[in-house]
Amino acid sequence: MQVQLSCPNCNAVIRSEDINIDKLVAKCHQCHTLFGYETMLQQVNRERTPVAMPVGIMASSMLSALHLEITWRKTSMLGFFVFFALFWNGLLIPFIAVALAQGEWIIILFISLHLLVGLGLLYYTIALFFNKTYITVSRQNIRIEHKPIPVPFYADRQVTTKQVQQLYLDKYVDSRTNGRPNFAYEVRALLNNKKRVSLVKGLKQYEQARYIEQEVERFLNIKDYPVEGEWME
Repeated sequence: MQVQLSCPNCNAVIRSEDINIDKLVAKCHQCHTLFGYETMLQQVNRERTPVAMPVGIMASSMLSALHLEITWRKTSMLGFFVFFALFWNGLLIPFIAVALAQGEWIIILFISLHLLVGLGLLYYTIALFFNKTYITVSRQNIRIEHKPIPVPFYADRQVTTKQVQQLYLDKYVDSRTNGRPNFAYEVRALLNNKKRVSLVKGLKQYEQARYIEQEVERFLNIKDYPVEGEWME
């Protein structure tokens, strides 16, 4: 997408080297006016290629509501977590067996931190296998629910629809394997008060996050425009 900016003071065309993309400000080389251009971007109706429904996400739309359902065992690295949880806890079983057989509870205390990590991995893996995230969009609110197993840092939330100005995507480091980052995508909402809130995170494919953004904006008739800091591929 190419957008030509003009100075609001003298109407001169702004050169590319006079535009700060990170801060969404520009400076006119002719009259030296410094101005923000976020409002100009909001008036741009950018054309983006529609994304087909990806694996692991189901959608149904009625006049009153849009329903999106994310099945995490189909969209996450479930196989990796199953292997790692079994491997980690398998290493601890001999120590636990010795401690129980000989009554050496000091062993349990010694491996307590590793044991907590192993139990956390097991809990998270079970949640990935059984959980689904339900996104319900109505004219009143956007409701996100994670069921049936509650997972810390993935809390249910509700956002009033009238507050939502735009949806956009973020890419972040979700975990690391042998020092290499594993990335995930997050769907966020920019509110009218400029506050940014997370709607759904942990998506491993860009198309999954983009599809959610696309369908919610389409249902709510939100005009899509660039947002500072958003991730695009």
